[in-house]
Amino acid sequence: MRKRANNKYISVHAIAGTEVVLLGLNAEEEAITNLLGFNIFKKKDRDKEYRQLSGGRGFEKSTSDNKQLNKEGAPIQAFMWSDYVVDPNTSYTYKIVPIYGNKDELKPGEALEINIKTEDPEDNTHAIFFNRGVAGSQAYSRKFGNYRRWYEVENYGRTFLRDFIKPKDVPNREAFKWLSRGLEEAMKGFINQAKDSSYTIRAAVYEFTYIPVIQSFAEALERGVDVKIIHHAKRQKSSLLKRDYDTNVSVVYKDDSKKPDIYKSKNVVVEVSKDSVCKAADTAVSQIGLKNPEFKDAFESMMIERTDTQISHNKFIILLKDGKPVQVWTGSTNYTDGGIFGQSNVGHIIRNEEVAQKYYEYWQKLSTDPKRKSNKSDSPDAGIANWTVNQQADLVDAPPPNSITPIFSPRLTNAMLNWYADRLAKAKNSVFFTAAFSVADEIFEKVKVTKDTEEPYLRYLLLEGISGLIKPKYPQMAKCPQNQIAWGETLKTRKGEKKYHQFIETLTGLNDHVNYLHTKYMLIDPLSDDPIIITGSANFSDASTTKNDENMVIIRGNTRVADIFLGEFMRLFNHFKSRNVLNKLSDEEIEKSAYLCNDDSWTKTYYTKNSKDQKERLLFS
Repeated sequence: MRKRANNKYISVHAIAGTEVVLLGLNAEEEAITNLLGFNIFKKKDRDKEYRQLSGGRGFEKSTSDNKQLNKEGAPIQAFMWSDYVVDPNTSYTYKIVPIYGNKDELKPGEALEINIKTEDPEDNTHAIFFNRGVAGSQAYSRKFGNYRRWYEVENYGRTFLRDFIKPKDVPNREAFKWLSRGLEEAMKGFINQAKDSSYTIRAAVYEFTYIPVIQSFAEALERGVDVKIIHHAKRQKSSLLKRDYDTNVSVVYKDDSKKPDIYKSKNVVVEVSKDSVCKAADTAVSQIGLKNPEFKDAFESMMIERTDTQISHNKFIILLKDGKPVQVWTGSTNYTDGGIFGQSNVGHIIRNEEVAQKYYEYWQKLSTDPKRKSNKSDSPDAGIANWTVNQQADLVDAPPPNSITPIFSPRLTNAMLNWYADRLAKAKNSVFFTAAFSVADEIFEKVKVTKDTEEPYLRYLLLEGISGLIKPKYPQMAKCPQNQIAWGETLKTRKGEKKYHQFIETLTGLNDHVNYLHTKYMLIDPLSDDPIIITGSANFSDASTTKNDENMVIIRGNTRVADIFLGEFMRLFNHFKSRNVLNKLSDEEIEKSAYLCNDDSWTKTYYTKNSKDQKERLLFS
């Protein structure tokens, strides 16, 4: 939901998702003289009293007996503010009061009120659930810091100690509930809709090790539901030197070749084994117990191996009623404890029979374990890449207004990757983009240049980190004045944390490689009346377009979906951006940053032509 309100001097643009409310503030230029910031108050539903929101900073040399000066009562010096402590499907009223004068004499200006209702995640065609995604936060450490422990970990052959707050150490699953933020509950709830034999479940999964969700599939099966799950089961060749003693021949097995290098003879059989992802899934499924042994055969045939692929990277579930596909669960979340409770992820229910039917047809094709591409002697659709393109041709222009367009991979070319890059380049006012691993060359070429426009235009890039593949691209992206970039980080540990009012931030220990950001979505002009949301399992890469089994959906014209995704994006972006900035500061600079500016000079950058702050103020207002 979006609403605006204004008086003669200030305005507010409120954007409500499910558990985030963004407030874009603005002030006429004549109203910023002596402006010290804004006091923001909120009340819920029928509450009689407002509660003031805190910016976490007060004026220097403030005293605890003057609430207008200390951080609990001081104004907020920003033109965009976010409220992350809201409930879904709930009405809130916000009161914004501009504060003038100086720190010794604060004078309130004319107040402005706005009422807005957060979205119901279960409502309408789309139900969207983001996990917390910020285990490394002050809130996580404040709530569960007593369970911080040091553990021995191994990385690239090196063993060392690292501190974690592991959620399993916290009683009553309290840490798991906080980290899930409803994602686990929604995932299991989707499966549990299948009440009896009139329902069918068809799923395609990559990492599949979280026992409670696997148990939910098994329990559905025991309710009489027909359950089948395609899972990643790629075979790999061993990398070792062997001697065949029957023929006295040395053989080298290589991971990246179809056949071994053979010396003196060709009479050697190649040995293959399941890869680690497949083995982990097999182990997890083997731990599931059945209440009724009559379902043993159905359970043993529940899993379907997908072997002929680079990565079977899908994470979707289809719900069928009386043989008809009716709903799809999709998104970025792997069925693992790290996917649900660690790194940032989203689960997305689409209640649309036409979309569900297309997913079901894709699932049926995958269930035959097809090869990647058709040979000349094959039928046209023998290869999965041929099939996906025949079912949905590569897009050239924008999809129809108010539409949902599924895109399945692998595909014959990277034309869709170029289409995503072109959509980004054609954005009119803003782009919000997450990159868990790297930024593909096609997209990189678009984001490293300045877009020529007189409108407030910004690109927000949220990255897992700036090491590895992204490192050589980062300087050129950062150089572009229209790019706002943040990456996953925890606050740097400093001596005397109490002095800086910081808790030591640690992660969960649930993730091995991707610690912070695992989502894959791109928002094109989400603040407009005609947004485009691209989301799913694919990493906007060549591999995810032409080699892996993947699914994406392109949603055009749905401002409700855009508001939910935008709110969650900015929640994570602001969280990590603040850490990126603070980690670069010296101890002395950190101490200074704890205080508010004593005059209106803090507003200067927001009214400097073409500055990032000015563009953001105008964009969100």
